[in-house]
Amino acid sequence: MKTFYLKHPVSLGERTITELTLQDPHVRHLMRTDAYGVNTIAADVALCSALSGESEALLANLHIEDWALIRVELQKIYAVFFGVKAEMENNADEQNPTKAAD
Repeated sequence: MKTFYLKHPVSLGERTITELTLQDPHVRHLMRTDAYGVNTIAADVALCSALSGESEALLANLHIEDWALIRVELQKIYAVFFGVKAEMENNADEQNPTKAAD
């Protein structure tokens, strides 16, 4: 779990949030993005909604300064899901002579 403390509280109706906590991701969370195009903000908002339990409508009101930090975390989740993180780590080992020799 990761908690973001918002610099700009966000409101929808009578509900206001000052922090956003994302659960550890599972496939079911990523399934919420299926209705959206790859690499779209709408897909990221859907994933954020699934991970946080907050509505997409509320999250759409996030200030861009807060959203930028949250989106970085979402990109890390995508990297793990699509195997990019492991691939990047393997490439780093190949470029490191001390690890490549092992």
